[in-house]
Amino acid sequence: MNRDQTTEYVTAFVIGAMVGVGIALLLAPDPPTRRERVMKELKPYRKKLRKRGARARKQLGRQAAAAGDYGDEIVTAGRAVVRDLREEVADLVADARKEISASIESQLEAAQDAVRKGAKRIRR
Repeated sequence: MNRDQTTEYVTAFVIGAMVGVGIALLLAPDPPTRRERVMKELKPYRKKLRKRGARARKQLGRQAAAAGDYGDEIVTAGRAVVRDLREEVADLVADARKEISASIESQLEAAQDAVRKGAKRIRR
């Protein structure tokens, strides 16, 4: 090989290497932006956070259902208390009516007796 051929081979090699480096640089992906790097670093934490959020939602749903059940029990108990209170008030009112009626009858009898006695005195 003579010197001209060697120079041509080396020149071709260097030009090929430069073209290869240029193509590699053109086709290489852009370096990730700061946001992309941060998102990549946070990816495992996002998954954990999603799982924990899903668990928290389920637990909140169960607790809300339990609270609803307790609320239903409280409403039922409240209705029973009101019903019992109404019955007691109705009994008290009935007893009071009986006592008032008996008192009126006894006072009426006493008034009638007084009128009769007064009438007997007047007739004499």
